[in-house]
Amino acid sequence: MDLSKFDLSEEVTAAIQAEFTKETEGLRNKNEQLLGEKKTIQSTIAEQAKIAEDARQAAVKAEEARLKAANDMDGLESHYEAKLAEQTAAANEQAKAAREALLSRDKGSVLNQVKSLIHDDYRDLASDKLSNMLKVGYNDQQQPVTTFEHEGKVVASNIEEFKGWASEQPQFAKILKGVDSSGAGTQRSHSDSVASGEDAAYKARLRAAGLT
Repeated sequence: MDLSKFDLSEEVTAAIQAEFTKETEGLRNKNEQLLGEKKTIQSTIAEQAKIAEDARQAAVKAEEARLKAANDMDGLESHYEAKLAEQTAAANEQAKAAREALLSRDKGSVLNQVKSLIHDDYRDLASDKLSNMLKVGYNDQQQPVTTFEHEGKVVASNIEEFKGWASEQPQFAKILKGVDSSGAGTQRSHSDSVASGEDAAYKARLRAAGLT
């Protein structure tokens, strides 16, 4: 903490520095304490989950051994079928979670790029509209395929095409960077948009443009 720009005595400066150091140390210690507690809780949850899974597997093996000892072929067959179904369901859940995580990542990446085309004043308000328009799929090589849809029709297949299409749409031309309200493609300054009114006025313009 730099106090040199203030006209303070050495005693006052030292006292302020000492108090600042004390507060900083206190916050750091509290943060370390909270992190330690979080790690302990996470470790406990992980241990409990492992114990439960080990117990489940032990029960499955015990049931399998019992059926074999009793020479219960029908029961053993049902046991294996149930075990296979459980493993298949678990594998499907893992695959589904992986697909959803991949889709979320790829869509989020493209959405952030599209949102960067919008003026800061309107970016958050237009986010839901852009997200609904953006569709992400995958080709045979599992590469992401991006399209933008409006009123049930594909209007662009990449960000550049979307920018060109949006610049010709009145509802987007009003908020798109580098495009004036008529969609002529001239640069509108950020200062002009800020000076145009309060946040309520911005929202009103968006409502009129059909973006909210």
